Amino acid sequence: MDPTLSTERTHPTLAEHHAETTAKYRSLVEQLPCVVYLAEFGVDGDWLYISPQLERVLGFTQQEWLEHPHPQRSFTHPDDLPTVLAEEERSQETGKLRVEYRIQRRDGAWIWVLDEATAVRNEDGRPICWQGLIFDITERKEAEERLIALDRLKDLLLHTLWHDLKEPLTAILVAASTLQRLSDQLTEDERQHMLATLVGRTKGINALVTDLLDLERLDSGIVEPRRFPIDLGVLVRGLACRMDAVARRMVVVDERQCRAELDAPKVERIVENLLSNAVRHTPDGGRIWVRFWRDGNTVTLAVEDEGPGVPPELRNRIFEPFVRGSNVEGVPGSGIGLSLVARFAELHGGRAWVEDRAGGGASFRVELADPAEPLEH
Repeated sequence: MDPTLSTERTHPTLAEHHAETTAKYRSLVEQLPCVVYLAEFGVDGDWLYISPQLERVLGFTQQEWLEHPHPQRSFTHPDDLPTVLAEEERSQETGKLRVEYRIQRRDGAWIWVLDEATAVRNEDGRPICWQGLIFDITERKEAEERLIALDRLKDLLLHTLWHDLKEPLTAILVAASTLQRLSDQLTEDERQHMLATLVGRTKGINALVTDLLDLERLDSGIVEPRRFPIDLGVLVRGLACRMDAVARRMVVVDERQCRAELDAPKVERIVENLLSNAVRHTPDGGRIWVRFWRDGNTVTLAVEDEGPGVPPELRNRIFEPFVRGSNVEGVPGSGIGLSLVARFAELHGGRAWVEDRAGGGASFRVELADPAEPLEH
């Protein structure tokens, strides 16, 4: 037997060895938790290979992507494309590419990806194509955006606390120090004015702290409504009589009855915050209206004023924490009260919104779901 023929039958040929190595490499590549690719230089360069993970990440098959004339330019977010192009140009000198950008999936959704690539060079050292990896980093970017939003909220909260606490604390300090130093020299009216300042400003700070605590508890999901039968008309009329803030306004409260199973303390907070908001934007002697009605298993409450109204572009954001309109500069308030109105409404399975009042001003409305059967009026 020819020993050469025997050796050829026993050992694989170079071609067979290469094919086996290629198959193992491809199997390894296609099990990586990212998209692997080979592509020519330039955002419009041909894609030479892309791994099947593409379909999991972007929804495109390998064939669809490779046959597309310019997939990256077509599917990269328009706002991010200049960054990708600039990085492509810079990286041709360094042979390293690393860029984060948004890209559109086949179903139309946008995701964030990290694209990292290294230049593949020929024997002369000239770069001939990119070998790269694409990672889906959407969850990481969303987490970063949430942290950024929380950081902004923290800054806004600190600014709000500084703005809303500095003035009342200064007033309290002045009144208290005046009483301490000049108590025997003050008239009874002056003394009562100082005491009223102390009480009023302290109540304002207490209300702000209460609002912040309620907002934190709602965000933590530890608040549940405790429903009992109440008459909304009795609740609103009683609250309007007790609120010092409405003393210089004419508050017209609906005389009808409106019975429902609601969480009375939280509904009181809704009405109190809406009335306080209306008072801040209604001039002395102005009118405020409070109306309510039932439609099936839904109770609607409306607090309307003669103020400047809410600009259309702000109506979808007015119930977010710390958001205030540019047309109310100089008017006290933290922007927390209305956010609590919306959150307490949601707690009752309802919603809050604002619209124009016929005749001018704003109409703040709250819907509250009542799971019980409508009661007879």
